[in-house]
Amino acid sequence: VQVDCRRRCANKIPELLAHPQFVFPKAISAEQCTHELVAKLHASLIAPGATVLDMTMGLGVDSYHIAQRAKAVTAIELDEQIAQAAQANYSRLAPNITVVNADSCKWLSDCNEQFDTIFIDPARRGEASRRLYSLADCHPNVLELIDLIRAHSQQLIVKASPMIDATQSCRELAPWLEHIWAVSVKGECKEMLLVLNFTHHSDDVKLHAVNFTSSGQRQLFEPTIGASTATCADPQEGMWLYEPNASVMKIGACAAAAAQFSLAIVAANSHLCIGNHRAPEFPGREFVIERVIPFSSKELKELAKSYKKLNVATRNFRLSAQELKKRLKVNDGGDTYLMATTTASGKQLMVLCRKPQQSDD
Repeated sequence: VQVDCRRRCANKIPELLAHPQFVFPKAISAEQCTHELVAKLHASLIAPGATVLDMTMGLGVDSYHIAQRAKAVTAIELDEQIAQAAQANYSRLAPNITVVNADSCKWLSDCNEQFDTIFIDPARRGEASRRLYSLADCHPNVLELIDLIRAHSQQLIVKASPMIDATQSCRELAPWLEHIWAVSVKGECKEMLLVLNFTHHSDDVKLHAVNFTSSGQRQLFEPTIGASTATCADPQEGMWLYEPNASVMKIGACAAAAAQFSLAIVAANSHLCIGNHRAPEFPGREFVIERVIPFSSKELKELAKSYKKLNVATRNFRLSAQELKKRLKVNDGGDTYLMATTTASGKQLMVLCRKPQQSDD
């Protein structure tokens, strides 16, 4: 089990795995643990020297990185075997972590301690491993715990499903919700992070979109208030095309990103931005447009003759990427990308493009 878990997590938690004595309590711990880059982001939201309660410790990746910044961390774990492994791991690696084997909700209701921050990652699996998304469905139910948590802390950080409805969360957690983070790794949205401040009411929730690229670079985009509208334009040969990363799309900030970088959008629902200039700091993938092709049976046949491999994606298009690949009879791969989309005027186009050199996903 240890060898297999280390292999699976080699790129996920390299700092912890640099310690030969680190052990995994169960195989599932490797699957469910937080990515190191994401855990460091969590820790950055903690005030230096703070006291922190982690109500859902698990393998302890979050607790470990929070402990590098905090004065003291109390980490609660319900599973006895996982708690014992955590005690063995962190007594050496992070002695300012106190591991407690208990039900965190009962433990918090019975204790008199105060914490600067409480961190919680509710379980998002129900019966028969059914995925759960809303805060009310996950365990523990954060919405039912708000009053209890407020009595013991000034700040609450909730790690939530990437499929959570941000608008609903704003309603449920008002007036304490202060920040929403959409967090992605290598283009895949891994979580929504909800930060509540119990010291004052917040009227405006600040949005943050962060993506960690394959090289570990952090792409951060924070929409500027007022920069939410962008003009529409059709893609043309020689233009730059930008695909916002998953976090930007998750918080609905495609138009804001376009406006902030002086770009246009293809259409309101296309999630594609275009421009005649390069925007190297744009939060997403960048391409150079080589051809713009009308969508038709004739053009599909011509493309099928010319390419055996294409990286196909669709945005606001009548076909899914899989359906379009089937029509084209192409396999994934190669250096050419095909973005099929619909313009603001309703034209259906296939945009052939390539990444510039030294581009990073």
